[in-house]
Amino acid sequence: MVSNRIDNTFILKLQKAEILINRLHWFLLPIVKFFNKHNKYLKLKYRDDNINRYFGLKYNPLFDYHENLIDGNMINIEQAINIYHLLCRVLALNIPGDIVELGCFKGSTAIMMQKTLDQYKSKKEIYLYDAFMGLPKKQKEDGDTYFKEGFCKTTKEDLIKNYKKFKVKVPYIHEGWFNDTLPTQLPDKICFVHLDVDFYSSTIEGLKYIYPKLSNGAIVVIDDYCDPKIHNVHNVLPGVKKACDEFFRNKKEKMNVLISGSQSHGYFVKE
Repeated sequence: MVSNRIDNTFILKLQKAEILINRLHWFLLPIVKFFNKHNKYLKLKYRDDNINRYFGLKYNPLFDYHENLIDGNMINIEQAINIYHLLCRVLALNIPGDIVELGCFKGSTAIMMQKTLDQYKSKKEIYLYDAFMGLPKKQKEDGDTYFKEGFCKTTKEDLIKNYKKFKVKVPYIHEGWFNDTLPTQLPDKICFVHLDVDFYSSTIEGLKYIYPKLSNGAIVVIDDYCDPKIHNVHNVLPGVKKACDEFFRNKKEKMNVLISGSQSHGYFVKE
C-alpha cells in the first residue's frame, strides 16, 4: 500500500551537523552581510554550503533565487524533480483522469510532464489554461509583492514553438481568463494538476473549479506555496498560501510543503 503523503522536508534535518568554521569565516561575515544588504544584483557567499546555512546566508529570501533554473526561467531543477516524482506516482497508481496546468507561460513544465507521460507510454492528455496576457490585478491579500498586472506575459505561439523545439506532442490549449475557460472546458476527471498562477485571486479561482473534478488520489502541486515556519525561502507571493489556507479551511485535505531549492512548492492529495 502506498502512503497518501509525500514529505521530503525531513531532509532538512539531515544537514551536516559538524561544521568547521575558522577565524577567517568570522572575520569575513560582517563584510559579506554588509555587501549583500547593499547590493541588489550580486550576492556573496562562502564556498561551503554548510557554513552558509550556519550563518543564515544560503536560504536568504534575497539569495540564490536564480539558481538551477531550466529553460524558460520559471522553474528550477528541484521543482522539476518534485513534479516529476509526484506525476510518476499518479501514473504508477493509475489514478483516473487527465493532467491540467493552470498558468503555463512558455510551457517548460508542461513539456516536462509530457515527456514523463511518454516515458510511461501513457495515453493521458494534458490540458493547459492561460490568458497569455500576464497576471491580473493583484489584491490586498497579495501583500507588497513586486509582481504586478501584466507580469509573465507571453503568447500562445511562443508556447507552441517551445513544444516543437523539444519535439513533444502539443497539448490542448485553452486561452482566456479562468472564469471564462474553467467552468466549461476542464476534463471530466483530473489526476494531476500543476497550479502556477502567482496571485491570491487566481489561486482561489483555480482551486474552486478543479477540486470537484479531482479523482481520489489525484495530486495538485501549487507553485509559490511558501510556509516560512517550515522552509523559509523566497516568499515573494504570499497571496498563494493565503488562498490555500482559506480554501482548505473546511476541507479534509491539507497542504504539505516540499523542498524546492531556493523556491517553494506545496501539494495536496485528493481524498
